[in-house]
Amino acid sequence: MKKRTILPILLALAGPCALLPFSSAAQNLLINGDFENEPNFGPTATENFAPAYVLLTGSQLPGWTIVPGHGVTIHSTTTYPTISGNYSVNTDGEGYNGHNADFYQDFTAVAGTPYQLGFDWQGWLNNAPSTLLKVSVIDTVTSATIFSQSYGYDSALHHQSALFNGAGDVLRLEIQESPESGFNDNQFIADNFSVTAVPEPAAISLLAIGG
Repeated sequence: MKKRTILPILLALAGPCALLPFSSAAQNLLINGDFENEPNFGPTATENFAPAYVLLTGSQLPGWTIVPGHGVTIHSTTTYPTISGNYSVNTDGEGYNGHNADFYQDFTAVAGTPYQLGFDWQGWLNNAPSTLLKVSVIDTVTSATIFSQSYGYDSALHHQSALFNGAGDVLRLEIQESPESGFNDNQFIADNFSVTAVPEPAAISLLAIGG
């Protein structure tokens, strides 16, 4: 069967679920979504416990802004668990100032373009059972909630994926413990945050047949 014959069939079969596997190859709109760029892992950290982990605040986590009064813990594979690569976030933030991690990154999503949000998370030590990992995407212009989901403790590794449409505004991806435990709870590890444009169905079909 020639390509021009099977292409309409593939286009007809390509639904929303068919988009998901290919979007991971697209360019990530987030900077340092996998937390592998860590120039402050060491003496310049707010609290330095390298090579095991460090506590970062303010703008010490490249690409991200840490909400004032909060901290973000970065684990290293040398001592503590990570999800992938050399570094992962521990969202307890060491209970810095009586708070847990709360950090965000802004990005622009083109109006009418579909995007896929992806990230990994895992429960570590269930020291604060009522504490949840909250991940949200908010439109910074309209304050509309694009995506918001909270996750309770689970020791299994989870990969989350969600689709949304861009509105042409600046969107904010925020990661936090909510409700907070307020102490060094070691409740959640998170990693590999990405926002990628979803390919058009025609492009996916051509990739599938090598066109």
